[in-house]
Amino acid sequence: MARTQMTARAEGCKSEAPRWVVAVGLTGLVAMDALNGTIFSIARSQIMGAAGAIPDEAAWINLSYLIAKLACLPAAAWVVDRFGETRALLWSIALLLVASLVCALVISLPGFVAARGAQGAAGAVLLVAAQSILLRLFPAGRQGLVQALYALGVVMAPTSLAPAVQGWLVDDFSWTWVFWLNWALAPSGLICLALFKELLPNTRQAVPVFDWLGFGLFSAAMGALVYVLLEGVRWNWFEESHITFWAIFGCAALGLSLARVYAGTAQRGFFDASVFAVPQFAFGFFVSFIAGFALFGSAFLIPAFALNVLGMPPLEAGMLLLPASLTIGLGLVMAGGGITAKNLNPVKFVPFGIILMMISMWMLSRSTLESGTADLWGALAARGMGLGLLFLAVTLITLSDLKSAQIATGVGLFNFGRQMGGIIGISFLTTYLGDQIALNRRILIENINPASPAFQQRQGQLIEALTNRGLDPGVANEGAAFVIQNGLQAQVAALSFDAAFFSLVLLFVIAVPLIIAFKVLQKRSLLERMRSSRFSTAKNPVQNSSSF
Repeated sequence: MARTQMTARAEGCKSEAPRWVVAVGLTGLVAMDALNGTIFSIARSQIMGAAGAIPDEAAWINLSYLIAKLACLPAAAWVVDRFGETRALLWSIALLLVASLVCALVISLPGFVAARGAQGAAGAVLLVAAQSILLRLFPAGRQGLVQALYALGVVMAPTSLAPAVQGWLVDDFSWTWVFWLNWALAPSGLICLALFKELLPNTRQAVPVFDWLGFGLFSAAMGALVYVLLEGVRWNWFEESHITFWAIFGCAALGLSLARVYAGTAQRGFFDASVFAVPQFAFGFFVSFIAGFALFGSAFLIPAFALNVLGMPPLEAGMLLLPASLTIGLGLVMAGGGITAKNLNPVKFVPFGIILMMISMWMLSRSTLESGTADLWGALAARGMGLGLLFLAVTLITLSDLKSAQIATGVGLFNFGRQMGGIIGISFLTTYLGDQIALNRRILIENINPASPAFQQRQGQLIEALTNRGLDPGVANEGAAFVIQNGLQAQVAALSFDAAFFSLVLLFVIAVPLIIAFKVLQKRSLLERMRSSRFSTAKNPVQNSSSF
């Protein structure tokens, strides 16, 4: 009997092995989108020089990518359902590779901007198609480990691996190698798929006529709102009339597009809003905004802190997040293994993920100018573990109760929530950091008294040190003032980044009650619907019995 069970288990493992090969291939393919999404933050100056662009022009290289991706994520489900997961996946890879070729060759700035937009659109379809395939390929009992593997490409790659790889390529080779790397990742992933192509689903479903007007309004809304969120801080937000105009325009366009989705007929649309009627999806979508805020916000702050406060070179700053990728992977495996092997409820991992993220950001908020890599690793390890637990749990909560026909739409909207939350997080932290810098500079300057003995002693020591090095007294006096000013700026930056890190702690302090309240309201609404249904059944027993 025991031998029979062992034989059956071994045969089950063998039958699942091809599916895991496909899952590995899909994870490698979605990692291309991670590389494309973070390249501009690492190699901004090099790209500007190659494209001959001024800062305002260069901003569109990144904006076009983000706008296209956000606009296409909800609509990507229509493409996947209309043509099938595998066809949509292959087309998106082909478009992404062509766009990467154009970016690497830098033919012209307009061409570069257009190619980045194509990368964003292709990346949206790639993410939706790949995750939809995994949800159809594996049974529900295996989704914990499957989604943990997939998260390596969509969570760990953009926040830990990509900055390190890109920093190395930019420093030691050329920024164009990042785009050429797509041509290396794509064949390896496609080989994994080609080996077991008979397993790949290609589910085609009946879809409504695509609503081009609604999609156009939604795209215009994303264009305006992303521009406001990412460029508003440079223009001091609503003190500039054109920022105000685009904010109003974006909100109006978004409202009109959503009105067409909810008030339109079933024969026309660009995404299926019925998924929000699924309680678990609505809850997960709400949490994905908060999780995206913390994920991308912290990924923005940590390298910036290393570069601007600790004075690390780009490669070292990029490598700073690399060790944390190990704990992200550990968190994903722990949560995925527990959910798969022990059938644990994914909700149980959410509090642990949030607590670890709060501890990590609190530890980083206590950093100083003397902090080194060793001082940051504990906080970064806690962050990685928290992200692994939190994101896998939120993914499974959001997508677990969807019907087969809703899978692609749910995947697209879930990814949209995470991406939009990340953009809002980066926008908020950029603005908050700037405000803190101005505030701390004013406070420190007000507390520096040239008549104080401590200040005079410090200034005298610097002048003496510079004079001993051969400088004239007048030049030494100016040099001492310069050193004091630089020290002041460094201290201002350190205090401001500490406040920004602590703001992410406060984010969860505010968000957790909102998450609980959201869940409580959902349960009350469900109970009211159940009571209403029972009352209706009791009132019309004959009518209800005839429907069976």
